[in-house]
Amino acid sequence: MIKLFDNGKNKITIFCYEHTFRQFRFLFQNDADRYEWVIKNETESKYRFIYRIYAGVKKRQADILYLNTISNNFIFYAFMIHMLKRPRIIMTLHDINSYFKFHTPFTVRKWIRYIGKRMLIKRIQEFNVVAMNMVDYLKNKLQTEKVVHCVPGAVYEQQDSTYLTPSVKEIIKITIPGTIDGRRRNYESVFELLENCRLADIKVSVTLAGGVYGEYGRSIIQRSRDYSKSYDNLTYWDRYILDQPEFDIALNDCHFIFIPSVIHTIVSDDSPEIYGTSISSGNLFDIIKHAKPFIAPATLNVDPFLQDSGFRYQHVNDILPFLKHTQQHPDDYSKRLEKAKRASANYSISEVRQRNKNLFV
Repeated sequence: MIKLFDNGKNKITIFCYEHTFRQFRFLFQNDADRYEWVIKNETESKYRFIYRIYAGVKKRQADILYLNTISNNFIFYAFMIHMLKRPRIIMTLHDINSYFKFHTPFTVRKWIRYIGKRMLIKRIQEFNVVAMNMVDYLKNKLQTEKVVHCVPGAVYEQQDSTYLTPSVKEIIKITIPGTIDGRRRNYESVFELLENCRLADIKVSVTLAGGVYGEYGRSIIQRSRDYSKSYDNLTYWDRYILDQPEFDIALNDCHFIFIPSVIHTIVSDDSPEIYGTSISSGNLFDIIKHAKPFIAPATLNVDPFLQDSGFRYQHVNDILPFLKHTQQHPDDYSKRLEKAKRASANYSISEVRQRNKNLFV
């Protein structure tokens, strides 16, 4: 989003948390100094930070306030928006259903969160979703003439893509990016794939490129430790956050991105979501940024641009003959990699700006 707005004329201020700023520093390096940063430190309350956003927008007489993620204190953000008269406000919705239906059991906290979400829906006139399949879904939920943009969660810059060694004929390198979270990805299928490849004598290595979330995440790390006592083809990190340089290496160095999505899930406020319809997998943006072929469930909706570069499966066992064929015919992998690059080219900065002319002026 920063790169899309950075046209050489706009003055950009980013409000973010300290741990997010650390990752931005990795991403932008010396270019980070081109922007103004307002950072929430670890001891500052969220309420105080929201006020600082309000005061900062007023002081700078901002033309656009782009709310890329709101995951808490919805009522306070709604009041802030009500008080701001000048800027054009756009908000990204990541989990659509949770904004439109309240789910029991009743708790005061959930009720307050839901009220705040409904206030935001009422007061904001422009929304963004990160995947094409979510556009019509949100429009049908809104049932108004409000604007829905579609700006993806990543852009493609050709220098981000690197060629691979070793070749797929020696070993197929598979990466599962993202936080180890059972609400988003089914890691049981990862271990099933490892075991089935071992039995079928298909040489693979798997990397879990993400931090750990909750008890489920810790259980997967323990299972990874146990697996690694016998085999050496699984890489993982036992920490809360994986820094951007390590993450990028894991993605640049793989042949396939594996997305074992939990299609029907609950992420926020007990609201059922459907991956690819009401919520989008962040892994799709890893595919875009790194221009990699992917492996994903057949039931996961993806942008039309990405269809040709992926292998879709009904069951994990379906992946085995595909991997075996890939290992025996490395030229086929080269063709699939080229398809992935052509797909990602649709998400270049210029292409995304072109599709969103009324936003990136």
